[in-house]
Amino acid sequence: MVKMFEDRRRFRDILDEIDKIMAEMEREIEDSIRNFLKFEGEHFNKPFIYGFSLTLNPEGAPIFRTFGNLKPGLQGCREPISDQILDEQRGELKLVVELPGVEKSDIDIQALEDSVTISAERGDRKYKAEIPLRVKVDPTKAKASFQNGVLEVSFPLKEKTNKGFYKINIE
Repeated sequence: MVKMFEDRRRFRDILDEIDKIMAEMEREIEDSIRNFLKFEGEHFNKPFIYGFSLTLNPEGAPIFRTFGNLKPGLQGCREPISDQILDEQRGELKLVVELPGVEKSDIDIQALEDSVTISAERGDRKYKAEIPLRVKVDPTKAKASFQNGVLEVSFPLKEKTNKGFYKINIE
């Protein structure tokens, strides 16, 4: 009897894990569609074309040419490594982002309740990332620091609501 309950619990754990994976996939698909709709290229009724040719000149040096109707977007832009640390006891989400080779003045941070966009550029180093946050935060009270190529952004967690329900005392 006990084994049957353990098997059910394991099965439920597997289903919970599948639900988490599906939610993450759904979020990634939505982000992909949102990014696609922001596309600055030709009208959507034309095919997207991109290609290249590589030939050698008479001296034997390579000549690389690109063609097509796609505009260069974030060419040479890297997505920085990031991590999120949730501290529920302190009511804080800390976002840690590695941005080596840039200075504090090169960094632009824009935040919503559920995502952060970080971009930085210095010389040939370009970084850009739209990072979905694990929990909702209050971006108006965020604090950021940058030291030794590591950006830390601390967000207070958004206070949870009672989904519209409030306790009413009887007089």
